[in-house]
Amino acid sequence: MSLQDEYVESTTPALQSRVQMATLNAAQAISTEDPATDNHQNRTSLAQQVARSPEAFKQPFTSMLCAQGITSQSSDVEINAMVASVWNTMAGIPPAAVGPGHQP
Repeated sequence: MSLQDEYVESTTPALQSRVQMATLNAAQAISTEDPATDNHQNRTSLAQQVARSPEAFKQPFTSMLCAQGITSQSSDVEINAMVASVWNTMAGIPPAAVGPGHQP
């Protein structure tokens, strides 16, 4: 799929709605994950933000998923899996990883 195709897919309202619901499902699951999970603080912070304002995260998550090959033809299972896969990227680098010697 070309970059133009990925962009066009990311603007599809039906796909955006599906991704929005997948991010809400992930936010609920992440809010109750084990606090020892890597990047937990950033992950739960993003989960709270998504839960409070899902509309604000619909386009950024959809764009990220389409850049990873998700399309409007992807199954709900594929969309949910890709949301889980990109959550850490969207949440940001763990605070302990920032500083001298950190390699992005």
